[in-house]
Amino acid sequence: MNKIKLTIFVFILAVFQVTAQIAPDKYYIQFTDKNNSPYSIDKPEEFLTGRAIQRREKQDIPIMENDIPVNPQYLQGVADIGVELLNATRWLNGVTIYTTDTSKISQIKALPYVEGVMLLQSKGTGRKKAFFENESIENKIPAGAASESPRSTDELDYGEAWFQINQINGIPLHNAGFKGEGMVIAVLDGGFVGAQTNPVFDSMWANNQVLGTKDFVNPGGSVFTESSHGKSVLSTMAANYPGLMIGTAPKASYWLLHTEDVKTENVIEEYNWMSGAEFADSVGADIINSSLSYVDFDMPEWDHTYDDLDGNTAVSTIAADIAASKGILVCNSAGNSGGGSFPWNGAPADADSVISVGAVGYNNQRAGFSSIGPTVDGRIRPVVMALGANTVVAVGNDTVGTGSGTSFSSPIIAGMNACLWQANPESDGGLRSFKTKR
Repeated sequence: MNKIKLTIFVFILAVFQVTAQIAPDKYYIQFTDKNNSPYSIDKPEEFLTGRAIQRREKQDIPIMENDIPVNPQYLQGVADIGVELLNATRWLNGVTIYTTDTSKISQIKALPYVEGVMLLQSKGTGRKKAFFENESIENKIPAGAASESPRSTDELDYGEAWFQINQINGIPLHNAGFKGEGMVIAVLDGGFVGAQTNPVFDSMWANNQVLGTKDFVNPGGSVFTESSHGKSVLSTMAANYPGLMIGTAPKASYWLLHTEDVKTENVIEEYNWMSGAEFADSVGADIINSSLSYVDFDMPEWDHTYDDLDGNTAVSTIAADIAASKGILVCNSAGNSGGGSFPWNGAPADADSVISVGAVGYNNQRAGFSSIGPTVDGRIRPVVMALGANTVVAVGNDTVGTGSGTSFSSPIIAGMNACLWQANPESDGGLRSFKTKR
């Protein structure tokens, strides 16, 4: 926690002068402490579900101070000034807010329990998000994807998606009866338009495998708006339409979490990621899939340099490592900048406790767009690869097509990890190989 607070404090110092000069919008408020909180580590059932507590107990993970929610009196004090509260973060002990009145910021800074205020988002540039620049969705299926399936040995008819699970030798796990039952995967993404209607998800809805949804971009809003990216990502895991498409974890349960604002690229999305991961933790998720990556922003002062991507600096990276320390296996797309001037894995794929997933094609070779390593401190990234060039995904409201990007290789691995963990329930899902303490 000390390192995290130091990082935040440095960020605050760096932007204090900026907040008075840029058009106002969304801010992060850092609190000084959690004193006089109505919550305590002795009563975790007041802020964590039973499943979240069981996951910690199973992995011998203690309840810590950063598990305790933000003091509700502090939140109320900020709200009383007349700003809109967005998302609190217990791991960092702060809250994001929205206001168009800069005088409110001065009042917030004067509160005795406020350590500092940072501007996270002003008016966006309207540019296309960098992470999505090399991603594409098409209404066509790669030649030979399904025809190569030796159906006599497969218990499931994977249809067009056969190649992408067979490539990582996942079919034997399914044949052995491990399809993700009893595992919970939280999907952090930019929206799930079409997930309610595309027939590849009929089984998921019929069997109540969606445990819930939450919108962190527009609190209280619907996750089934703004973008269909999350739908395509989800399909590589949850699809269960024999003869057309079956995903890598067709029997797992899912939380659909909207953390990514697809209209802009601002660092507040990393704070949304933090809050989304905290929520996933609190409801007992076993695995997080994040098909998101952060390097450049509309506010250049927040851009990540190669030196920043050291596994400990970016806010989303810190969040991913903390999630792992709580017993969650985090799979994250490596990024789609492999062919550009900045080819490195973005945040939070640089986190030292995360499985960074790169993309290969049908020839088992790295896709040219797939971001590379090593990290600045010499760690290998990505950790593993899966099909990310012409991956079969749900497209539109009623069909499947192909998508290219590490967005689709990551969930293939996340779903397969769910099946592996199900097959080895006494393990920690491989977390000991990655998890660090914070």
